[in-house]
Amino acid sequence: MEPAAKPNRIIHIDILRILSIVAVIALHTTADVLIRSTDFNSASWWISNVLNSIARFAVPVFFMISGAMMLKVHVTSYRSFYIKRILPLFIPLLCWSIIYDLYTQFYILQVQTGLWEYVTGFAYRFITERNYVHLWFLYAIIAIYMTVPLISKLVKVCSEKDLRYFIIGWFSISVVYPFVAEIALRVTGQPIYIPIMNKIHLFSGFLGYFVLGYYLFHYDLPQRVKHVLFNIGVASFFITPIATYFVSQYKGSLDELFYGNFSITTFFMAVAVYLYYQNKETSMNEKLNHKIQAVIGSLSKASFSIYLIHLLVELAISRRVEVDASFLRVGASLLFNVVAIFLISYVTVKVLHLNKYVTKLLFGGKG
Repeated sequence: MEPAAKPNRIIHIDILRILSIVAVIALHTTADVLIRSTDFNSASWWISNVLNSIARFAVPVFFMISGAMMLKVHVTSYRSFYIKRILPLFIPLLCWSIIYDLYTQFYILQVQTGLWEYVTGFAYRFITERNYVHLWFLYAIIAIYMTVPLISKLVKVCSEKDLRYFIIGWFSISVVYPFVAEIALRVTGQPIYIPIMNKIHLFSGFLGYFVLGYYLFHYDLPQRVKHVLFNIGVASFFITPIATYFVSQYKGSLDELFYGNFSITTFFMAVAVYLYYQNKETSMNEKLNHKIQAVIGSLSKASFSIYLIHLLVELAISRRVEVDASFLRVGASLLFNVVAIFLISYVTVKVLHLNKYVTKLLFGGKG
C-alpha cells in the first residue's frame, strides 16, 4: 500500500492543535481541585475529574500531529535542521524557563538569594528539568526532534507493515505492559517485573506517538479497524473518569492510573480524536468558508505560543474553585477559567507577535 497524497491545507491538523491546547488548559485548571479534594462524591471533584479525563488526549495528540508533520520533512543538512527546527524550540525554552523561574523563586517562594547563587541554582534547575510544570513538553519534543534526521529517513523506507510492527511493539511495551503491571500491583500488592520488557528502548517513550501520527496521516486504515479504534476510544472517554473514581476511592487520594499519557484509555482517546477529525478533512474543506478557515489557521498557529504563556495568564486571572461549591458554581468557574485563559492568552500572544524580536525570543518565530 502506497502512502496517500495529502493536500497543502490541512484543516484537521489545525483543529486538532486548537482542541489540544484548549484541553491542556482544562487539564491545568481542573488539577487544583483534584489535588486538594478527597471528597470523591462532591460536585467539584466529579466535574473536575470528568473534564480532566476527557482532556487527556491532548498531549498524545500534540506528539501525533508533530510526527505527522515533521517526519515527512526531507533533511539534507543536520546543521540547517538544528538551526531551523531545534533552535526555535531551545530559545523559547530558555526564555520561559527564566520567566517562570523568576516568578516561582521570588514571588511564590520569596527566596532571598544573591545573583550568583540564583544563576547557579537556575542552571541546575534548567539542566535537570526542574522548572515550571508544563515546560517538560519542550524538553521532550526537542529530544524527539533530535532523532528526526534519522527517523524521517527510516520511516520513508519502511513499508506499512514495518511501521505497523513498530507501533504494535511500542503499544505492547509502553502502554499495555505498564498498565497491566500497575493494575496487578494495586490488586495483589505485588509488582510485575519482566526484565526484557524494560530493555527494548526503541519501543518506549513519546517517539511511539510521533511515529503513530505519521502512520495515521500517511496510511488509510481499513474502515472496520477505524470503527473498532474509534468505538474503544469513545468508550474510554466514559471509562476514564469512572475508573479514576474507583481507584482514587481505594487509594484515599487522587490516583492517576488512568490519567497518564501512556494509560491505555488515554491512548485510545487520542487515536479516536485524531481519526475523527482526520475523516472530516474533506467535508470541512468543503463546508468551512475562507474566513472561518483563516480564524482556524490563526488559532492553530498561535497554539504553541498559547501553550507557553497560558500558565502565567492562569495565575493572573483564574478563579479558585472551592471544593465544596455547588455543581453550577463549579461548572461556571471552570468554564470561565478555560475560556478566559484561552482568549486572553491568544490576544496576548498576537500582540507580542507584533514585535519580531519578541516573537523569536519567546516563541521561536512561530505563530
